[in-house]
Amino acid sequence: MIEPIIYIQSVGSIHRKEHGQFFTHPMIAKFMVDWVLMSGKTKIYDPAFGLGAFKEPIQNNTNIDFTASELDAKILNYWTNFSGQDASFIKEEDYLLSWGQRHENIVCNPPYKRFQKFINRDVVFEEFITHTGIKLSGYTNTASAFLIKSLSELDNSGRLAYIMPSEFLNTGYGVIVKNKLIENGHLLSIISLNCEKDVFPDATTSISIILYDASTYFSSVRFYSVNSINSLTDILNTAPTTAIKTEELNPNAKWLPFFNKTEVAVDIGKTTTLEHYGRFSRGIATGANEFFILKPSEARKKGLVSSELQPCISKSSQINKIIFDDEDYQRLHDDDSPVLLFSADVNPTTTAGMYIKDGEAMGFNKRYLTKKRNPWYKAEVRRPAPLLLGVFSRCGYKIILNTSSILNLTCFHGFHPNLFGSKYIDHLFLYFLSNTGRSILSLSIRKYGASLDKFEPNDLNTALVPSPDFFDSIPQEAITTAIQHIKDKSQIPDFIEAFFDELNHKQEIASMHN
Repeated sequence: MIEPIIYIQSVGSIHRKEHGQFFTHPMIAKFMVDWVLMSGKTKIYDPAFGLGAFKEPIQNNTNIDFTASELDAKILNYWTNFSGQDASFIKEEDYLLSWGQRHENIVCNPPYKRFQKFINRDVVFEEFITHTGIKLSGYTNTASAFLIKSLSELDNSGRLAYIMPSEFLNTGYGVIVKNKLIENGHLLSIISLNCEKDVFPDATTSISIILYDASTYFSSVRFYSVNSINSLTDILNTAPTTAIKTEELNPNAKWLPFFNKTEVAVDIGKTTTLEHYGRFSRGIATGANEFFILKPSEARKKGLVSSELQPCISKSSQINKIIFDDEDYQRLHDDDSPVLLFSADVNPTTTAGMYIKDGEAMGFNKRYLTKKRNPWYKAEVRRPAPLLLGVFSRCGYKIILNTSSILNLTCFHGFHPNLFGSKYIDHLFLYFLSNTGRSILSLSIRKYGASLDKFEPNDLNTALVPSPDFFDSIPQEAITTAIQHIKDKSQIPDFIEAFFDELNHKQEIASMHN
């Protein structure tokens, strides 16, 4: 295997990002290759060869027949030139468009590109329907497509070891992947690499290893968390973090909680899903914040009128209080923060029309989002959301009770209650702020690299929250007092924490019933 640093310095980050290239640590590659060879089969196939990490462990073993595919001609030429080896065992092809093969053993660190960068996905998705009958979600990334295809091509007596971004374990598009993994009971283990920054320093998502043996039925799936790369070698000989019976694994549930040693226990009879009260939606995506978001001084200089500007929060850091009101917004406005959203209609004023023309001259109308709108400069329509929840977080999410008239951009998700849920805004806010609420909502978080957590609106909307009967059991006086306490002390009072502690239940696990 070539040292990745040499290749990285040669081609630059743009090329690697275009091809979704993250190179495999030698210890991980050896662990995966050693495990698949325990099948007794002597053939190994790698659908995304890269710099040859999986060939290195069997380099001197002439009994192993190693074959591979690779789409990137640049990395293939580089590997050949530096290794001086014959590359005839590698096919230069797009694995996702090459069908009709069967493989005894498969090892892979697939390219990772999100669905937005999955350029030929429509063609690929049609091929999946034709060859597997599987209709992939539009949010499927390249790594998930690789895994599903490889599972369909694995020999009935072979093994598969795959490196995967862990986010699929908690996402909607991941349901198809999880269903494929467990449908025949051949999934042995999923190993979460909590040391991802040591082995994949450029990764922006958490990483897992999938171990799948097509020759064996496993009554349970073992979930491991690895904090050190040195402990990976013998991990399968240790007790798993969690072992879940295969028949009890629900592909529609979120699986990331299975890597946590501390299980979150909830009294299911006292809960419902958040969508019972309303729904979170993402914030306004302008597609060009440089054009749409202005400071008050900039708006005055350009002569824009207040009727074509809306108060907004453009950055999470602009809110540093748990309860945000109009006075807080006015202070941001007076400090000349970027808190005005340009929002002209189809008949803009003269000054707004001039501003729009300036924006077109700078190409803002041709951005990915703006070019799809008509007119391009019309911002998305939203109402102020009474609850704001931070999209990304480390060490706990940010929940805001918003009593102001501001709109939120994509730094926050906004909760919009239905008619029934309007009376429970304060209740929901206190629940989200409580330790119990944070523990239960942690089941819905998507884990990324460097301890970064992310919520998607649908993850929140299906999260468990107290039932109306439970909320109604809390005296209104206690709710009012708690809100005032937060305004005065910026923290939730202990007596409210005690109310939500009643949701704890030792027999039923939320992650299994979600």
